[in-house]
Amino acid sequence: MMGEQIEDFSLDADFECGEIDCIELKNRLSAYPVDTSIAINSLIENFEKKQLTQTVSFRKLVPWIKMGERATHYLHSYPAKLLPQIAHFFLASITLCSQDDIVLDPFGGTGTVALEAAMSGRVAYYADANPLARLISSAKTNCINIEEAKLAHERVLKKFKLSRKSIPPDVVNITHWYTESSIRQLSRLKAAIDSEPESPIKDFFWTTFSSTVRKSSLADPKLSVPVRLKLYGNGSQPLDDQKIWTLYDQQLLSNCDRQVNFQKMLGTMPNIMCVGNDARHLCTPDLWNANFSGMLNNEAIGLVITSPPYAGAQKYIRASSLSLGWLDLASSAELKHLENANIGREHFPKALYRDIRLTGLSSADRVIKMVFEKNQLRAAIISTYLLEMKAAILEICRVLKPGGHVVLVIGNNEVCGEAFESSEYLTQYFLEQGLKLRLKLLDDIKSRGLMTKRNRAASIITREWVLLFQKPEST
Repeated sequence: MMGEQIEDFSLDADFECGEIDCIELKNRLSAYPVDTSIAINSLIENFEKKQLTQTVSFRKLVPWIKMGERATHYLHSYPAKLLPQIAHFFLASITLCSQDDIVLDPFGGTGTVALEAAMSGRVAYYADANPLARLISSAKTNCINIEEAKLAHERVLKKFKLSRKSIPPDVVNITHWYTESSIRQLSRLKAAIDSEPESPIKDFFWTTFSSTVRKSSLADPKLSVPVRLKLYGNGSQPLDDQKIWTLYDQQLLSNCDRQVNFQKMLGTMPNIMCVGNDARHLCTPDLWNANFSGMLNNEAIGLVITSPPYAGAQKYIRASSLSLGWLDLASSAELKHLENANIGREHFPKALYRDIRLTGLSSADRVIKMVFEKNQLRAAIISTYLLEMKAAILEICRVLKPGGHVVLVIGNNEVCGEAFESSEYLTQYFLEQGLKLRLKLLDDIKSRGLMTKRNRAASIITREWVLLFQKPEST
């Protein structure tokens, strides 16, 4: 989309203040006070007339969502989280998605779309290759009894105080990332939580423990991928002096407040279910991990909102590696297998990138050929990414019902100095499946923590495209 014409789009000032005479929904939940159909229809009409990409600010489009805490969105940190306002904007429209429609995010991350869908009163499905992300999604979207959680918290404290020794789990380079004192205390806390019966409360505790694991490590808290701090500047104390229980207790109290806020925004709790660990193979809800699980039904989904990974732009498994080990979700030897299951990964055996792989998309293949001349590995990364994303898009189209919509949030970047326009390539895949492009929006990224500029082979993503597709009605 280089050289493409782009225009600014803004609704009138009254709407941006949330005060225009919009359609007020009867019995609408407090989390969704306004119908955004007028705004979406205006954007679509403008696109149909001019066929231009429109720049918007989703924060201004939904000003009733204030910056800061909202329900359980900040239960746990995670790299490159989707802006909640984007999901909210499309879910708030009664013309785009009916209340009976199922909402799907096949690249669910930590459940931003699933959580917003729950607060809109809809059934939501999600999938993700990272078991930590799936755990956080479950904890964010399950209602728990706060009083029972506090009683369980007291039991965990008692067991933690009584324990003296506990064997640490298989965490990659554990002594590099933790002091001996932290390892002992985290191991005792892990054992205390592990003694609790399986329940949504226990998942809630594990998610809080995961946050504690990262905060008590020697990794730089400003970076998503673990990088060991070398100095403790500005008078801060070594992490040896931090009390693990204090970190955990403070985080749990904050998370309980978030859970209370979440429950206040809900009416009847809808079903929120995981449909697998691979966007290319979506499975029967909540049975996907069993041997008898089957495929998600054809044409079951009314609305897809998703932000897939970018080619080589984020190391989700490496960013989660400490928590994955401490929670027994992946041993150090299993991390590579998990990484290989992720679309957008960066590591390939040399034998797999000696020969060029093309995608069949002429615009993408021109870039792949130029990158191959400079860096064979980078060429393999982007070609494999596109081929695997094509499989995921085929699966999305299979489960999408006629007339259903897809909201795709994606960023373009550079690879070895060549423009890699993911938004254009993925659009072509959807068009090949017969979907119609109804809207193209562009929004600046505001501190989404996407990627750091590591070297000359990759670039920072500073803008993201929001594309709206629709599947044709049955004939």
